[in-house]
Amino acid sequence: MAEKILIVDDDVNALKLIGYTLHREGYEIIAAQSGQEALAKAQAEEPQLVILDIMMPGMDGYEVCRRLRAIPQTAQLPIIMLTAKSQVEDKVAGFEAGADDYLTKPVIPAELVARVRALLLRSTYVAPVKAKSIAFIGAKGGVGVTTLAVNLAVTLAQMDKDVILVDLQPYSGAVALQLGLNPVSTIADLLEVEPAALNQSMVEDSLITHPSGIRVLPAAQGPQSIRGEFTAPHLEAILNNLETIAQYIILDMGSQLSPPTQQVLKKCSQVILVTEPDKIALTLAQRALDSLQTLKVKGGRIGIVVVNRTRSASTPTRSTMESTLGRELLSLFTPAPELFAQAAIEGVPVAWAQQTGLQADMFRELAQRLI
Repeated sequence: MAEKILIVDDDVNALKLIGYTLHREGYEIIAAQSGQEALAKAQAEEPQLVILDIMMPGMDGYEVCRRLRAIPQTAQLPIIMLTAKSQVEDKVAGFEAGADDYLTKPVIPAELVARVRALLLRSTYVAPVKAKSIAFIGAKGGVGVTTLAVNLAVTLAQMDKDVILVDLQPYSGAVALQLGLNPVSTIADLLEVEPAALNQSMVEDSLITHPSGIRVLPAAQGPQSIRGEFTAPHLEAILNNLETIAQYIILDMGSQLSPPTQQVLKKCSQVILVTEPDKIALTLAQRALDSLQTLKVKGGRIGIVVVNRTRSASTPTRSTMESTLGRELLSLFTPAPELFAQAAIEGVPVAWAQQTGLQADMFRELAQRLI
């Protein structure tokens, strides 16, 4: 497979010339004309090397380089600075920003190719494996989203997976309560920091480790705790820093499709829609499916879990529910109200307190389908 090179320059002619030169040598070319576009493509396309022009309007190449070095996913990415400046101090500034090599315009094609080859050969850069992100969202409130997210996270940890559980409900999340945790640091602390300044160390410092082995990023403990704005750039920066330090990221998203959570859902590996087996909940689940498809969350990445909380002869059969929703259920949890009520009182998840039995088996079965 051809190595991918990201070329960043606001000059279209320079992009074409450099791109053509490297394309002839068998490289796959990705182009960006601004710093913001470069940062987005570096994370989305995972190139093996970046050729970065310094003199660009808005965000210059120095700043782009610094930001690439601050993002865990791109921290080790080889970078060649490209500029019309030839002063020693300019080159020093480039190296201080994190560049690996430096070329002065106008570039001689043979030299460009030689430097690219040399840097790729001596580079050991391998794009880190991203965590699989699994988002739980409810068709309506009170269907058991948090209970499922918490118990799935614990079950994955019991299967020797490295798991981070994130409570993305702005200030009403119950993840910490269900796990019996009293958090000092929460996601609210990260919202006070500019998204571009967030780094892996900051995010890791906000995590709490539960005795089951999962790490938790809890929600703010009340509206008075929110001091920063809950924005899509914040969530993307937080998740980008998390997904290189764990195998699985479990997201408790409640039941609200806010603009920031909509952006997160588009990028998730799997979206689990949680509902109940009554007419209203199933109708709302149908609407939620339509909304997810409008957001262009691919159908193959959407699973439906039905949580049956009550023992009733009027509960529709699995086949009836699947017919109503127009797709197969990923899982159907049978009633165990007393068990889960006791778990809530004690702050000990069912999957942690009772590692054998029907409910534990169901969580393991769901986990196996998702890994």
